Amino acid sequence: MKIGIIRHFKVNCHKNLFMTSKEFKKWEDNYNKSDVIEEDVELMGIKWDKCYSSTLIRAIITAQHVYKKDIIKNDLIRETIIDPIFKSDFKLPYWFWAVSGRLAWYFNHKSQEEIKIITREKAEKFVDLLLDEAKTEGTENILIVTHGFFMYSLQKELKKRGFIGKFIYSPKNGVLYLHKKE
Repeated sequence: MKIGIIRHFKVNCHKNLFMTSKEFKKWEDNYNKSDVIEEDVELMGIKWDKCYSSTLIRAIITAQHVYKKDIIKNDLIRETIIDPIFKSDFKLPYWFWAVSGRLAWYFNHKSQEEIKIITREKAEKFVDLLLDEAKTEGTENILIVTHGFFMYSLQKELKKRGFIGKFIYSPKNGVLYLHKKE
């Protein structure tokens, strides 16, 4: 069985270098609604039987570009929500909000709507669904279009289930990462 994971195309969304916590959340909302910059994706010559996509527009557009049949949209593989670690009207660098929010996620901090445990459970449920449907339908090659940060949890879950593939910490947009299981 082969599972190909693609991080959505690069998003066409401007961000300010400095922003308040409220502006950071507004930027995240805009990012979730923004268009993407399409590019060619190397699919490694594999005939993909099925394609799953996150329900966010950037993933759907990417999936439609690389897979011409029906695409199954699933909320379980949406990007992990990032919240500011605290409210502030003082403008801080974008990277501060992004890094502190991800650290808060990692430590299951109360500031985060989605904590690490929830993200891990989403990945587990999705892989359960994937493997159950593959067994029932006899599908061998499955394509998944999702998001960079969520890919970390998804890869960990696939590895736990015996899939082999290069573990990517900073996945590139529009690149296929292959995981196999005999």
